[in-house]
Amino acid sequence: MKSLVSRLSLFIALFMGFGTMAQNVTFSPTEPTGVTFFSGSWKDVLAEAKRQNRPVFVDIYTTWCPPCKRMANEAFPNLKVGAKFNVHFINYQLDAEKGEGVQVAKQYGVSSYPTALYIAPNAALVHRAVGYSGINGMIDQANTMLATPQLRTTVAKGDKDYAAGRRDPAFLKKYVKTRQLLERPSSDVLDTYLDALPESDRSTNETMLFVAEAIQSSTTKAFDYLIKNRSDLLVANAEKRSLATTVSDGLYRALDNDFRRASATNDEILLETVIANSERNTTSANPLMIREETQTQEAANDYRLRFLKRTQNSMK
Repeated sequence: MKSLVSRLSLFIALFMGFGTMAQNVTFSPTEPTGVTFFSGSWKDVLAEAKRQNRPVFVDIYTTWCPPCKRMANEAFPNLKVGAKFNVHFINYQLDAEKGEGVQVAKQYGVSSYPTALYIAPNAALVHRAVGYSGINGMIDQANTMLATPQLRTTVAKGDKDYAAGRRDPAFLKKYVKTRQLLERPSSDVLDTYLDALPESDRSTNETMLFVAEAIQSSTTKAFDYLIKNRSDLLVANAEKRSLATTVSDGLYRALDNDFRRASATNDEILLETVIANSERNTTSANPLMIREETQTQEAANDYRLRFLKRTQNSMK
C-alpha cells in the first residue's frame, strides 16, 4: 500500500501534465510464461479462490533457504511448470518470516522450507509438501493434488488438454465458454483462440461476436482485435449496428474490469494502461472525430481521480 505522500504526489501530478504518460504505454501480448503469482493480501487470494472455485498453490519460503532459491530460479520460470500451475491453481508466495507469511505459516504448520501448501477454495488445507523435488517432481505433485477428491471438482473440462498443448480452434472456443461458466479467467485462452484461427475466419461476424461476448481485459490481443476490426461495422444496416453495439459493450466491459482490478490492487501501471486503451477505444469508435488534447487529458484525469478516490476509500 502506497504512502500518503505518494498518493498526494499522484493527485498533484494530475494538474502538472501527468497524463502524457498514457501516450507512452505499450501493450505486451500474452505469451507462454513461467508461474504467475497472484498479487494481493492473503484475504484477497482466498476470496479469489472462492470466486473462481480454483485451488491455491502457496510457496512458503525464506530469503536464506538454498532450495527455495533453486526452486525460484529453476522451476518457477519453466514454461511446463507455468502451463500446469497457471491453468489449475491460483499461485501465491509468502515469506515465512515477514508480514502475513508469519501467521499463515503458523496456521498451516509450516516449519521447514520451502513448503508447498495446496489449499482448497474453501481455505482448507489439502496437502503440505516440504522441500523441492525438481521440475518433474513439481508437475507430478500438482497432478496428484488435482486427482484428490477435494480438488477434482475444481478442474474444468478441457484443462488437461489445454495444458498438454491442444490448440485447435473448435476446442479452444468451447474451452473459453467452459472457463467462463466456472467464472474462471479466460483471457489467455481467448487470445490463443484468435492466434489459432485461419485468416479467413478472423474477420467474420461470428468471430467478432464471440470475442466481444467473451472478452475480459483490455490488456489482451482480443482487445486489439476488436479495436482493429470495429471499423468494418460502421455501416448503416441492422445486423452491423447490432454487432457494433455488442463490440462496444465488450470493449467497455474489458476496460471496466481492468480499472476495477487496478483500483483493488492499487496498480498505477495498470491504471495508465487502461487510460491509454480507453483513448484507443474512443478513437476507434469515432474515427472521423478530431479530439482536442484537452479532451484527452480530461478523460485521463477523470480516470485518475476516480482511482485515487477508490484507493483512498480502501485505506479507511
